[in-house]
Amino acid sequence: MSDSAMRAEPADAACYDSGGSAPVLLLLHGLCGTWHIWKPVLKLLESRHRVIALTLPGHQGGPDYAAEGDATVAGIAEQLIALLQARGIRQAHVAGNSLGGWLSLELARRGFALSVVALSPAGGWTTAADYRAVARPFRIIYALMPLILFLLGPFLGFAGLRRFLGRSTMEHADRVPTSEFRDSLRALANTRLLPGLLRAMGLHGPIAPMEAKVPIRIAWSERDAVIPFDRYGQPMLARISGAGSTMVSGAGHVPMYDNPQQVAEQILQISCAPQFESPAGAGMAA
Repeated sequence: MSDSAMRAEPADAACYDSGGSAPVLLLLHGLCGTWHIWKPVLKLLESRHRVIALTLPGHQGGPDYAAEGDATVAGIAEQLIALLQARGIRQAHVAGNSLGGWLSLELARRGFALSVVALSPAGGWTTAADYRAVARPFRIIYALMPLILFLLGPFLGFAGLRRFLGRSTMEHADRVPTSEFRDSLRALANTRLLPGLLRAMGLHGPIAPMEAKVPIRIAWSERDAVIPFDRYGQPMLARISGAGSTMVSGAGHVPMYDNPQQVAEQILQISCAPQFESPAGAGMAA
């Protein structure tokens, strides 16, 4: 597929590609999202990177999940590597949020990621009860979303309603434009792999321990109400040996609209560290 075919302008496109010859930065969204959630930070990142933001397999606008049976985090990670390598991208810097944060760590485990910034990554539970506390709200909202869209869709132009509906994931959901917010609700309702992925997560458990062999930063949202740091972040840090950690201030679980400047800074501080500024072609398409 050509670079021009990957550049995503239509609202239902599966990928955004800024193009250019700078080192590649791959952005991965969370469960039930699309690449569009990264829009507030794209321009901030493009001065230093060729930015590629993908919609994950099994999500609205993204490719079907390729493997048989329920989707797994490992299966999605392998599919992402295959998709990118088919486009000539052997390695890249990677940043991800929530499920995308977990996936970014799995890409590091597999030798694809040159560096990782994981924003409130999923996968840090320690008990079955902790997992159910995260999974149950997803199952409920997934089941209710068609009704929510039917009843409240006509009123999403009201900023207060957007802020109310998005309050569990963002501090400032009212900043999301009406059309983008409506599309995000539709994307949640159309996340094809959600039921199977949640079953698989419950069966296979949280992220496996790993050693950071590339620069890794775990950046937790200060006001994360979906996977709070004390309950899920501390166990995550214990499993990723050698990772650095920091906080994104004033932000909810999905921080890109709450604090885009700080999200971009967190990413660039790792992806543009001196060890990555000298080697020509690092993270570039073949």
